[in-house]
Amino acid sequence: MAPRRRPPQKALAVLRAYLLPVEVAVTVFPLIAALIVVPVAIRGYRRRGRAGGWPVLVFYSFVFYLLATLLQTVVPLPADTDGHCAVTRYAERPQLEPLAFRGTVSTAAAGDWAPAHLVTLAPAWTTLLNAVLLLPLGVYLRYYLRRGFLSSAVLAFATSLFFETTQYTGLWFVYACPYRQFNVDDLILNTAGAMAGWIVAGPLGRLLPVNNPASERSRYGARVTLPRRALAFLTDTAGWLVVWTLFAGLLGVAADWPTGRRHALPAGAVLGLLWFWLLPAAMATTVGKRALLLRVTRPDGSPPGALRMTVRTGVLYFPLALLWLTLVHETGTLAMPGPLGAVLPYATVFGAVVLWGAPPLAALLRRDGRAPHERWSGTVNRAVMPPKDDVPGPPVPEPAGDRRG
Repeated sequence: MAPRRRPPQKALAVLRAYLLPVEVAVTVFPLIAALIVVPVAIRGYRRRGRAGGWPVLVFYSFVFYLLATLLQTVVPLPADTDGHCAVTRYAERPQLEPLAFRGTVSTAAAGDWAPAHLVTLAPAWTTLLNAVLLLPLGVYLRYYLRRGFLSSAVLAFATSLFFETTQYTGLWFVYACPYRQFNVDDLILNTAGAMAGWIVAGPLGRLLPVNNPASERSRYGARVTLPRRALAFLTDTAGWLVVWTLFAGLLGVAADWPTGRRHALPAGAVLGLLWFWLLPAAMATTVGKRALLLRVTRPDGSPPGALRMTVRTGVLYFPLALLWLTLVHETGTLAMPGPLGAVLPYATVFGAVVLWGAPPLAALLRRDGRAPHERWSGTVNRAVMPPKDDVPGPPVPEPAGDRRG
């Protein structure tokens, strides 16, 4: 029996070089996912009527793939920039001869084209990996983004050209020299691989769940679930914090630090009244609810009126007001009289547990699922169906089955 061939060190080094960016992507991806989770959820409710489901899994896998592919372009980075530029010269000139990889693989194979021999050659692995690098991109373009063959080819070529340009410019001139070569064969192999993925996506798509946002919206769009309401509340609170932080920063720059610090908390309170009370009272919705396609009405669907919105806002944001008073007292901006300052932190926690903990309990225990701020104000949340033009694809009738949110 002939001795079994082992891949040489060069082939193993090529594989390790391609696996290292994937390891980095695994480390970085959770941070990116945390940063985009709220915008992605809002987009899901607006486009499909819900934030979860199979399309979300496909989207996050697409983000991970794009991250890993981008890192293939830049990782590993040279540790010693000056030393690298002084020694490495192969990347100074681009390789512009089409299909030059055939001669490179042929020279390395030395006439032996047996598969067992090719798997030991670094040029063969480099060629193969360049061909499959953008193959998943073609699948995503056809199945998830619904792109045609020609537009997918253009997008794949543009993606590959961006990668090659990034390498040739030394990470867009971060480095003093190119640390990887611009290779026209990479453009050819990457684009061809993406087109192969586009073709594969045809039969593969018949095995996967149907990607039809219009159908999902018709089924889930009218549901007002607890996660949807919680996301609207989080969006309102985060929006107020962002606006207040920017305002306080500009105030500190325009005046001076002591003045900015002295007026920051009162300005936040005034902004809170405008953000959480006056705007909702005038519009019967909030910024967060508007983003989530929600609107406040009476149970019969009529407008709530300013008084009901005032009661609703006061009850809902009472714990936030207590927290604000606690911060004012603890920072010395406004000292509370007597034992009130000592009691404020406990009152804040108690109010948050009772009023903000009630909606989940109401959703589980009460048939109407209404929280205290809704029952006491006589208001409810209602979903606002977006225009049909907001979601591509013809509307599909709702299938029979479970209709619970």
